[in-house]
Amino acid sequence: MYDATRLSPSMEDYLETILELSEKEGVVRVTDIAARLKIAKASVAQALNNLKDLKLVTQDRYGPVWLTDKGRAYATAVRRRHRILMHFLTEVLGVDPHTAERDACQMEHVISSTTLEHLLA
Repeated sequence: MYDATRLSPSMEDYLETILELSEKEGVVRVTDIAARLKIAKASVAQALNNLKDLKLVTQDRYGPVWLTDKGRAYATAVRRRHRILMHFLTEVLGVDPHTAERDACQMEHVISSTTLEHLLA
């Protein structure tokens, strides 16, 4: 799991979205990210500049977006937290899937690795 200081929840959401789109579509465009997150393309472009500065994504001007190895590791860690929380909320606590999805999306950004590992124990 990626151990650096955590990004903001929105930056983590961008990485997770890029990972999911790259696995599904192969090539990720700004338009795809904007549509998935229901935000303006200009907002995506600004976020991508921040992620590029952190060496988490690469993108040629107006080209597709690619996760770096570091970005892929971070995105994979976010998705792992999400999946563990979804399982816990639905299977252990019996929360309905819609509510569990919404809650997991919030919790994945703040849960500590210690608490997460205890959920797995």
